Amino acid sequence: MATVPPESCLHCENEPEDRVPFAPLLESDRAVGTLVGLVLAWQFVDSLLTASRKAFWYDELITLHVSALQPSSRVLQALRAGADSMPPGYELIERVARVLPLDVHAALRLPSILGYLFSLLAVYLFAKKRLAASAGLAAVILLVLSPFRNYAVEARSYALEVGLFAVSAVVWQRVGTRRLMVPLLGILLAMAVSCHYYAAVALLSFGLGELTWTLASRRIRWGVWAAFVFATAPFFAALPILLRLKDIVGRNFWAKPSVDLTISTYSEYLGFDGAWIVAMLVFGGFVFSSMVFRASRTTAEDLSSRTLPAPELVFLAGLVLYPPLLILITSILHGGYTARYGWPAILGLVLGLVYLGWALWSWANFTRFVVALLIALCLQFGVDMASAVDPSNSSLAEVRERWMRLAHVADGHPDIPVVVGDALDYLPSTQYAPLGLRGRLVEVVDPDLEVRVCGSDSTDRGGAILAGFAPLRVENRAPFLAAHREFMLYSSRGPFDWITRYLIEKGSHLSLLWQDRSGSLYLCER
Repeated sequence: MATVPPESCLHCENEPEDRVPFAPLLESDRAVGTLVGLVLAWQFVDSLLTASRKAFWYDELITLHVSALQPSSRVLQALRAGADSMPPGYELIERVARVLPLDVHAALRLPSILGYLFSLLAVYLFAKKRLAASAGLAAVILLVLSPFRNYAVEARSYALEVGLFAVSAVVWQRVGTRRLMVPLLGILLAMAVSCHYYAAVALLSFGLGELTWTLASRRIRWGVWAAFVFATAPFFAALPILLRLKDIVGRNFWAKPSVDLTISTYSEYLGFDGAWIVAMLVFGGFVFSSMVFRASRTTAEDLSSRTLPAPELVFLAGLVLYPPLLILITSILHGGYTARYGWPAILGLVLGLVYLGWALWSWANFTRFVVALLIALCLQFGVDMASAVDPSNSSLAEVRERWMRLAHVADGHPDIPVVVGDALDYLPSTQYAPLGLRGRLVEVVDPDLEVRVCGSDSTDRGGAILAGFAPLRVENRAPFLAAHREFMLYSSRGPFDWITRYLIEKGSHLSLLWQDRSGSLYLCER
């Protein structure tokens, strides 16, 4: 059935109808729904293929080790010890994923892939209910073209958290249509909070939206508020683990919150520099404020019509402001913050842009906007297809080949350890180096020196803790150097490679054995 745009979205009722390419297609719910289904299928296949060809990085390897612990009580022990910053709920999800008959790279990333697909489907349904199917398609394309897509193939909780919040938003939008919507909302939000400790802060966006609904309708949906309270249960259940983690790594954590991170966070999400970000936020803030003011005058009956109701606008604004709120809270509580912690904001940014376009543009201009997005989507499809058929486009194969070449050089100096200077390189080396080399790989730690040289002791403390639960060789600096007058050193000069600088300062003799663009292998003689 064709969707007719409401007159409220047009600038002028007498504006002549422009001929826009593909307009009949975009006015058909069935055609647009089919197109969205094809996009979801493409993104699933592409993400699964990318996940199977991409090497794990440091954080993902922590997920790999912790989720593999047996029995399950060992996982809780590791988390209480500070081996990982993910909450128990996410580790449980990864344990389930590991039993699937897939390559471990695809299996551990499957929850993120599903979370990404949930996000795509949910933004479509959210925008379609209030606006039109073409608006939902625009939201889907914007999300596909955003940097958030990269997190669909990462064995960490960020994409799954966003996906669960996105589906929760769709359910919240439809509360009252079916009896099961309220309990389903509580379950989905609780699952989202189980994926990341900071996700509990994002519940404030739902609370603001529901409060706006209450003020507009002059009714209180007690069941919805009970669902919000229920959703906080995973956070409070895991709070002792979070507080313990803060005591262990919080003082010199590598990612400290600062005001500067607000703009850089939005820059990472949108791909624009700081000046454009400020201009967009100010403009969007003014327009959204006026939209909320106009929408606040609607009656309770209007909230179910195809308008732009204040509750949803306030909810989206809350999501957009989620990163600076996180920065403020973590600054006060002396917690850690990095841009990826705030990814739920992408839902507010994408849907907010669609809502703004719908409110400000004529139907013809909005349709042109969607057509432009479709062209960009086609270009992205071409890039993905070229990448899929390119056999050299595999970081997994590249990493394995690098460590194989390094192992061949190391064979010329048998029976001495190989120190990997940066912990960000050490964990991948234990996963991808040939078996004959793995037993010789060592991470040397000294938290005090790491703080002095690198400004943080996160990787040294984390490595020492993880070594108590995984087959890793982590040794303290003083006893290791006392026992080994000669060893090999692999240095990528990474951000946490303090030992290379320390050895040079102490006058150790480093002879270059091998080098490529990723790093160098030295023979160290003291």
